[in-house]
Amino acid sequence: MKILLSGFMVLLFLTSLLRAGFAADSTPARSAPPESGKNAAGKKPPDKKAKKTGAAKPQRLKGEITALDVKAGTVSVKSASGEESFVTQDAAKDTLEILKIWEQVKVKYSEKDKKLVATSLRRIKPKTASSGAKEKKPTKGPTSPAKDSGESKKP
Repeated sequence: MKILLSGFMVLLFLTSLLRAGFAADSTPARSAPPESGKNAAGKKPPDKKAKKTGAAKPQRLKGEITALDVKAGTVSVKSASGEESFVTQDAAKDTLEILKIWEQVKVKYSEKDKKLVATSLRRIKPKTASSGAKEKKPTKGPTSPAKDSGESKKP
């Protein structure tokens, strides 16, 4: 009985080793790149730039409108980093009709065919010096003691 049990354990051990060996062969190692620049089949790895044929990652820019052409669908925005000109599309093109020069806007855009294409234009409130500190409104209530100290009420 002991011989049968030990034989069964050896059989399980060998099958687990075989499975691990087959699993390792079917998936490529990700930790170390191939030394010769070729993968296991002898082909060159695909070029990363060739994969990026799709849309670029959207970018954002905040600034004020310096030029606006509704018919052509173009807008120029001046930001802290400089002035950029955009061609608009989709919802951004519709927004051009309500925007005015010198308004503060946030632009979402991407680069397509060496042109900056705005996909979203949003008006933002300009930052002013007093926007951080709220002004106190006068309150109705007891007046300061300095005002009442010199006068007394007459009966």
